[in-house]
Amino acid sequence: MNTGAELRLYNSLSRKLEVFEPSGGEGEPVRMYSCGPVAFSSAHLGILRGFVCVDLLRRALRWKGHSVRQAMMITDVVRAGVPEGTDPELHIKEFLDSLAALNVLPATHYPRASEHIDDMIAMAGDLERRGHAYRLDSGLYFDTSRSPGYGELAGLDLDAQREGASAESIPGRRNKNDFALWRLTGEDAEAAGTGRSWDSPWGRGLPGSHLPCSAASTALLGPHLDIHTGGRHHRSLHHVNEIAQSQAHFADARPWVRHWLHHGALTAADQPMVRHRAPHLGDLTARELHPMAFRLLLLRGHYHRDLAYTDEGVVAAQATLRRLLARHRPAIPHPRGETRHTRIETYQDARRLLPPDDPAAHRVLDRMDTAICADLNTAQVLAELQQAVRSPDITEHGLRVVLAGADALLGLRLTTLDPAELAQQTGTGELPLGQQHLVDRLIADRTAARARKDWERADTIRAQLSRMGIEVTDAGSDSTWTLRRDSHVLAERRTRI
Repeated sequence: MNTGAELRLYNSLSRKLEVFEPSGGEGEPVRMYSCGPVAFSSAHLGILRGFVCVDLLRRALRWKGHSVRQAMMITDVVRAGVPEGTDPELHIKEFLDSLAALNVLPATHYPRASEHIDDMIAMAGDLERRGHAYRLDSGLYFDTSRSPGYGELAGLDLDAQREGASAESIPGRRNKNDFALWRLTGEDAEAAGTGRSWDSPWGRGLPGSHLPCSAASTALLGPHLDIHTGGRHHRSLHHVNEIAQSQAHFADARPWVRHWLHHGALTAADQPMVRHRAPHLGDLTARELHPMAFRLLLLRGHYHRDLAYTDEGVVAAQATLRRLLARHRPAIPHPRGETRHTRIETYQDARRLLPPDDPAAHRVLDRMDTAICADLNTAQVLAELQQAVRSPDITEHGLRVVLAGADALLGLRLTTLDPAELAQQTGTGELPLGQQHLVDRLIADRTAARARKDWERADTIRAQLSRMGIEVTDAGSDSTWTLRRDSHVLAERRTRI
């Protein structure tokens, strides 16, 4: 049986690409844990980018035939002050609604930190009993000197990195990297700024920042994880401390997590998006920009790297998606003759549905499989998809299977989204469908010219498109086009090509 390419992912711990192999036996789900949002503020686009990246991993695992059991933490216990009147339930609902709008596959579990206080107290107590933690007047602290290889995930000089990282001075702390497992607040919970505290063997207080993830993941997924995901900013501190306390707790000479996957930031004006200044998904939908357009913008970059956000980029992505859907409605014909949407989730699903007499479609499917297995190279999957819809060699049925397979990988709702949902008008304009085909043929000719390094022909076509009011953007082997705002010139120039 042809299972396609091997799934290779970059492991932040080993700092190299590795073939992903789950630890469980045949039929056992992949155990995957994801650091989630804080429940006391809205999740802006920069935060949502991370969960789209995690969703791509979920889809790639499913594509290769793996079931996944995923837990995604929602942090509803924090030490920092929370604005008066904040309703965490509203922020949690907004977050989950945003994930649904972005077509993110739901996690198996959405644990809240407050639901696992007893698990945290039990883990912290075990660490103290075995000499990995010590008490101070301010709480219970983990002794990092007892953790062999502490900081290996960060790959940095942690002594230099952490020096001066926090203005907090903790009397009696043995090592400057030691961190709180439990912080005391006394009887007055308002001292913590959250209005919440719990009794413990060390006094009334709150868990430290890192304990909830270790305790909740253990309770829901077991003592060892196949994959742990999070933002790259978690790699140098939060995840380092998770590893230290978890491996000290289990003490079984096995890595707590086999594979670490970290995603880059979404930036605006060359800076990571920050709370209070970053746009939210509602800001886009209020301008009739579809969540799938934002998702497409994210897919054009690699999950591991930072990605620049612009409003214009989302507008261009929406125009690209609308043209793709307008050209081909990806309903796969049923063998009995009816037309219905066929659900494809795996590489094997797609291979079974492809016509045996359509070698071009088989080649495209295999190239998409190779791309997603190369550390989730979604930009290359998109490039293959764009070329497939322009190819004269693929049968209509084969193309529809390819589109459904691409949708399984990319999650763009290519099999269900109505082009009318993308009818946003913001000044970039839209060409009538017949003229879109003309432009697409020119783009295809230019793509072919670039592939054979005929730069003169490629530049000539770009100039022709420019005279039509079309701006062309190249990204690797893929090219997309948008209509310039000065669309008044188009009526007299569209037919002169």
